[in-house]
Amino acid sequence: MAKSRVGPFALESPLGVATSAGQVYRALHLEQKKSAALRVFTTPLGMTPESRKGFASQLEQLKQLRHPGIVRCYGGGFDSKKAYLAYEFIDGESLEKLIGRRERLGWEFVLDYSQQLAEALQYAHQMGWVHGRIRPDKILLNKEGQIKISDWRRDAISAMINIGPPNLDQLLYAAPEVVSGQIPDEKAELYSLGAVMYFMLTGNPPLEASSIDVLRQRVASDTPASVSSEVLDCPVWLSAIVDQLLAKDVGKRPFSAAALQLAFKEARRRQAEGVGVLQHAAAGFSPLQMNVKREEAEKVLGIKPKKERVQNETPWLERPWVLISAFLLAVAAVVWFLLPLGENGLRQRAEGLLASEQWIDWNTARDGYLTELLERFPEGPHAQWANEQIDWVDMQEMERRLERDQRLGRPPASEAARRYMEAHSYEDFGDRLTALEKYRAIVRLLAGEQDVRPIINLARRQIRSIQQQSFDKNELAQLLSGKLDEASRAYEQGDVIGAQGIWESIVSLYAGNQEMSPLVERAQAQLDTIRKR
Repeated sequence: MAKSRVGPFALESPLGVATSAGQVYRALHLEQKKSAALRVFTTPLGMTPESRKGFASQLEQLKQLRHPGIVRCYGGGFDSKKAYLAYEFIDGESLEKLIGRRERLGWEFVLDYSQQLAEALQYAHQMGWVHGRIRPDKILLNKEGQIKISDWRRDAISAMINIGPPNLDQLLYAAPEVVSGQIPDEKAELYSLGAVMYFMLTGNPPLEASSIDVLRQRVASDTPASVSSEVLDCPVWLSAIVDQLLAKDVGKRPFSAAALQLAFKEARRRQAEGVGVLQHAAAGFSPLQMNVKREEAEKVLGIKPKKERVQNETPWLERPWVLISAFLLAVAAVVWFLLPLGENGLRQRAEGLLASEQWIDWNTARDGYLTELLERFPEGPHAQWANEQIDWVDMQEMERRLERDQRLGRPPASEAARRYMEAHSYEDFGDRLTALEKYRAIVRLLAGEQDVRPIINLARRQIRSIQQQSFDKNELAQLLSGKLDEASRAYEQGDVIGAQGIWESIVSLYAGNQEMSPLVERAQAQLDTIRKR
């Protein structure tokens, strides 16, 4: 397709099918040379200056949403009779397409993705945003296994795009009150998250129908089958959390996205401790029972129980001095919140997140604070430190991507990735000398190539680790001899598959090594023997 231009972007290729809401393209910002997903749509007829102003105002609000679990909006504008919205380009696929290929996901993946979604929703809700359309086609998964919620907007932008009323497929993941015509809120969003979890675990929405009217009847009267009754390997505690999210009574759903995260963490901890679901529910705190009881909600939110109030005493919250103090504190908090963080503040926020053991927090530190620190203070005293931390986060992200690709049987995405995985396979096998040589080759051959910098840094890390160890000049021969002996013992004990794996590793890794050829020939001879049987 010949490139055309919209605003500062060159359109490269369509992403999906055009709809009444416009067409989404992969595009390139001509000045910044940065890829983006560009939604292009026709400007409505009779557009007023007020509607343009509302569109621009909501764009500025949307640009403030910065979280690893949210597709970032870079901005938008008008070009002749067209309008456009520019979003972060995600190299991956939607949950809808993923489930279409795989039918359903294992519960471990579902728990990981759901925790990411809950974190993103908690952030958005704290910022005053409700997505209102959480469903599988709006949730993207990049190659690092990170979830991203796409298509955030408010009324002025929705009116500009001319979306129209929701259809049946879009309502399958909506809360009962939304299907009945109410405006989505945070509790409705939690129901939609539960519906998406149900879809990931079973491959189907909680309730299906042939029309919107039938769907309204079903969501009002029918209860979805429990996930654990549909998927035998799903833990009962995870199924119980889904059931609670799908409660028709709004008050029986988790109190908030933050409370849901506590439920995930507590349930997972008790699962690791081997606590059964009945013991789990009977214990003092249970995320499976976050219902309308005040005491239960207070436990979930970490609020200490209140003492009984003395009858006829004026509630202290209603006393004038309390109200005035609260007002002044609120004003001060708003002013403080609106002030941008300084250089030291950005570093402190980033350090707190980097100290976490969760990669989501590392990415938040990079995307939310370190990048801003460098943009605003490129020559400041913390700039070098920020660059080093970004390199570290990028390196960790690349390592997760490589491990994930290997686990899923995907081929390396680049020559640099192939070289690193090859070196790593030697190190895993125990051949530190060959691994060291190949890691050094990566640094030597690829130094200066910014697009593979995370892989170069991984190689440098492994080089430092190996160099801190002691070596013997005959180490490789001793290693292979030991591996051959290990394979022989495994074979004698009836572990043919284990023995075969060792012999095949020796042949594949060292077939071109002349010094090791006698040992390679021994391994090949053993393989030939078992294949003849």
